[in-house]
Amino acid sequence: MSHPFFRRLFGGYVVARTLSGLAAPGPRPSAAADRNATADRDAAAGPAAPCADTSPLPPLEAVRLFGIDVCNLTFDEAVDRIIAWSRTTPGRTVITTNLDHVMKLRSDPLFRRCYDHADMVTADGMPFLWLAKAEGTPLKARVTGSDLILPLMEAAAREGCSVFLFGSTMDRLHGAATLLKQRFPALEFRGAYAPPFGFERNPALQEELLVMLRTTRPDLVLVALGAPKQEVWAEGMARRVRHGVFLSIGGGLDFLSGEIRRAPTVMRRTGTEWLWRALSEPSRLGPRYAKILLAAPQLYRMHKRDKAGRPGGDR
Repeated sequence: MSHPFFRRLFGGYVVARTLSGLAAPGPRPSAAADRNATADRDAAAGPAAPCADTSPLPPLEAVRLFGIDVCNLTFDEAVDRIIAWSRTTPGRTVITTNLDHVMKLRSDPLFRRCYDHADMVTADGMPFLWLAKAEGTPLKARVTGSDLILPLMEAAAREGCSVFLFGSTMDRLHGAATLLKQRFPALEFRGAYAPPFGFERNPALQEELLVMLRTTRPDLVLVALGAPKQEVWAEGMARRVRHGVFLSIGGGLDFLSGEIRRAPTVMRRTGTEWLWRALSEPSRLGPRYAKILLAAPQLYRMHKRDKAGRPGGDR
C-alpha cells in the first residue's frame, strides 16, 4: 500500500467501517472476487441507458424554471424516491439547483448534459420558489442538498441502505460521518474519500475510483466537490458504476462536520442565506453573488423566452 491513493483510500475505508461498527461474520471476499461479482452482475444487467427508469414508479412532476425542469417534491417525496432508486440499476444522479448553476449552464455544455441526464433536480435556491409561485405553479418545498442529508440518512439507516462520502477533506468527512453515526447508529458506511486537487484530470485515478465504487457498492454516494465538478463527476461515475444514487450536495458535509457554520435558520427561510455566505467568504463567494445579482434581470428574460419557446407557450 505504498501508493498515496491507496493509503488515503484505505484510511477513509477504515474510518467509515469503524464508524459503522460492523463485524464481518466470516472472511471478506477478496477485492478481485468482488470485482468479478460486480462484473457478472453488470453483464447480466446489460447496458444501462442514462436516466432509464426500470422501476414501477410514477414519473416525477416538474416545473420549468430558468430553463431547467425542477421536480416538484416535498422532502418526504424526495427521500422516498431516492431510497427506492438506491438499490436499482442504472446508477442515478440528483442535482440541487440554484442561480449559480443557471449562470454556469449558459456556457458549459458538459454541465448542461449533467442536467439533461439527471434523474432528479430539486430547487435549492429560493428564487426558484419565488418564480414558481409568481407564475401560479408553486413548488411544494425548497429541497436543498444540505437539508436533504439528515432525513435521507435517517431513511437509509432505517431501510438498510449503505453510504459513501466523497469530496471535501478527510477531516471534514470524518467529522460528518461521526455526527451521522451518532444520530443514526444503524447507518452503514461503505467508505469515505477526499480526492486530491485535479483528480478529475487523472485517468488512472478515475479508474481506481471506479474499481473502488464497484467493489464497495454503496447505495448512496454523497458528493461534495462544488459545482460543476461534482455534477460532472457524479454523472460520469453513475453511468459506469450502474448502481446506487449519486447526490451532489455542495457544502453539505462541510456544514455537518462543524468546520463551516451555516447561515441562521431565519436567513435560510427568507432567502438571504447567500448574503451570509458572501460575508463569510467574501473573496471567494462575494464576486459570485455579485454577478448573479447583476444578471438577475437577464436570467428572468431568459426564463420567459424559454417558456415561450416550449410547446404550449408561456403558461
